[in-house]
Amino acid sequence: MRAIRVLYVENDPALRSLLGSMMNSSPSLEVVGDFGIASDAIQNQVDLKADVALIDFSLEQNGLNGIELGVALRAMNENLGIVIYSQFSVSKMVKRVPENMRHGWSFFDKSAAMKIEDYEQVLTSTAEGKGNWQQILESSSVSDLKDSNLYLALSPRQRLIMSLKTRGLNAKEISNELGISYTYVRQEISRAYAVLVPSPEQKSDIKALALMKYLEITKSA
Repeated sequence: MRAIRVLYVENDPALRSLLGSMMNSSPSLEVVGDFGIASDAIQNQVDLKADVALIDFSLEQNGLNGIELGVALRAMNENLGIVIYSQFSVSKMVKRVPENMRHGWSFFDKSAAMKIEDYEQVLTSTAEGKGNWQQILESSSVSDLKDSNLYLALSPRQRLIMSLKTRGLNAKEISNELGISYTYVRQEISRAYAVLVPSPEQKSDIKALALMKYLEITKSA
């Protein structure tokens, strides 16, 4: 049984060298091409010889991201499996892939705990057309519902105040912006924080956690 042929695209040269060597050391995998940017991967057309592409989501700043590159490569080779990995959460990434192209796509979070056996498993199954996109989409739907419920738990006034907070305004500036009392703004901020971070750990930065959570539940998929 021949090795699974892998096209690898990663913009971090140190990680690309390390993981590329790891994959080549596996008798189950063969890296047939590795690139740092999307345009090089497309121009070299190595995907025509590959069974699966392992692609970092975050590539060059002004070029294609990993999903856009995956779509382009799949258009060139309809049998190519696509694996996207990222330091960002992959739970909502499936929605960025056209519905008629989702077969043979897998997604996972970057982690130092990943072993070569883990890469072998996901690359092999994806090359065989058994991507995990459905499970990721289902988990995303559950996450979306939780985020929606959390968003609705905030009053319209609290959402407006939190929106201004994420723009860097302090309570006094928000008070002036909305024409309401400073004390009322402080109270609404505290109430919003309690909704967004209901069980903060001791000594945690509640303000930072609340702002991050608000941005997370309001950002587009």
